[in-house]
Amino acid sequence: MDTYPTTPQMAFAQFVRQAVDDAREEHGWTVGEIAHHSGVSRSTLFRWLAGDWQRYPELAKVRSLCATLDLSIAAAIRPLAMPNAAVTPRALAEVETDMGTIRRRLLDDTVSAADKRHIRDLLRRLAGRDLPVEAASSTGSGVTPPSPPRAGASRR
Repeated sequence: MDTYPTTPQMAFAQFVRQAVDDAREEHGWTVGEIAHHSGVSRSTLFRWLAGDWQRYPELAKVRSLCATLDLSIAAAIRPLAMPNAAVTPRALAEVETDMGTIRRRLLDDTVSAADKRHIRDLLRRLAGRDLPVEAASSTGSGVTPPSPPRAGASRR
């Protein structure tokens, strides 16, 4: 019998089930105790376990669960990829590198507030949150890319 998960919901449920089983074995924790320690509600954990969600899990909650159970965030995100997608360690490393660059730009005092706002807006759109209601711009994407960093900008 083929037990390969066929949807992101099933794959993520399998990941969460393994994490819960490991926490039960290592710490003797119930789902309620995992919820208490991680800050992720019991109902959310049970929905994840059942694969009963329409929108992808919130990254902050996934991170909190992973931090609490000492799991890699990459291991949690991998099952959320589309089924049969080629998610390689190299691809995950590239994503982590890109995310590090984005974090540094958002924390950099030399990057303007407007550019930081554009980056955050783009991230929200890519994450499927905060989708714009207005019609897309003439470029078709509805997204204005941030301007490149200014040379010689001073720190405050």
